[in-house]
Formats: sequence, C-alpha cells, structure tokens
Amino acid sequence: MKRRGFVLGALALASCDGGGLPVENVVIPVGALRGTGDPLWQATELASFALAMRPQDLAGKQADAAHAVLLYEYAAADAGNGRLSDQNPARLMREGRPHLRAAAGILGDAEPQRVIDALWAVTEALRRGDEAGARTALAAPVFRQPPEVPRQALASLVVPQQAVRGLRELRALLERERGPMR
Repeated sequence: MKRRGFVLGALALASCDGGGLPVENVVIPVGALRGTGDPLWQATELASFALAMRPQDLAGKQADAAHAVLLYEYAAADAGNGRLSDQNPARLMREGRPHLRAAAGILGDAEPQRVIDALWAVTEALRRGDEAGARTALAAPVFRQPPEVPRQALASLVVPQQAVRGLRELRALLERERGPMR
C-alpha cells in the first residue's frame, strides 16, 4: 500500500507544472566561445561585461554588439533549462530579452536558435569586413527590415535596464554556485 501511494504521489508531482520556464534548446555556434568548459558561464561573463559593465565600448562596433546580444540570447535560453538551483535569474533574463531584442533591431517573437544563428552570421561577416555577407545576414527574417534598421540599432545599441538586471542576477547566481568568474 505504501509503495502504491509513493508511486501515485510521484506521478502526480511529475504531471504538475512547477512554474518552471519552458525549455528552449539552443546551441552556441562553433567559434562563438573559445576554450570553455561551461558555455553558460562564459556567455554570461562576456555578455555581462559587454552589456552591463561596459556598454559604452560597443558604440560603433556592430560586430561586438551583435556578439554580445548573441551571448545574452544564448544565456537567456540556456539558464532556463532547469540546471540552476534558482530559476529567478533565468526568468529575469527571459523578461529582459524582448527589450534587448527591440534595442538591437530583432523581432520579439523570433525563435532563440534562429536569433543566435543570425547574430553569429552578422558577427562573422562584420569581423571579416564582408559587406555583402553582412547585408545578407541582416536580411534574415529575425531582424527588422530593411537591413539598415538592425545595423544602425547595433551601431548605437542602448542596453535596456531589464536586460542588465537579468545579467547581474544570473552572474551572481553562477558565482554563488560555481565560484568567482575569471
């Protein structure tokens, strides 16, 4: 009798929505992060530095801005996939995501993996100085059109406080769980 009650209780708990975030399966593009054992940790650290601590350094640097937004996008999706002890920072990251997307000229309802891939294509094209490649990448359906709109948004990116708050909370949680970032 006790075993049946335990099994039924476990099934009931498994069927409940624990209020968690929906899982967003994302993959960071090869080369977007180099030499890391934990992509979430490094993406959070780099995005935090670029978007929360030194956003003024992104002015006029479209490739760097695109890369920083890519890292935020990845961290926002990956943090909410249940591996962290506290899901509040992940919730804050996802709440900040539409604000950062709007600031960067990205459509709010775009699928996270498509946004990551498009931002990586933009980053790579701009780093190579490939104007045709950059225009093609900025024409992806995740960006506002015409391509000059997201390009100008990235050149003069103003990071919304909602995104900064999520980054700070996620960074603090990762430091508590894994130790200081380097």
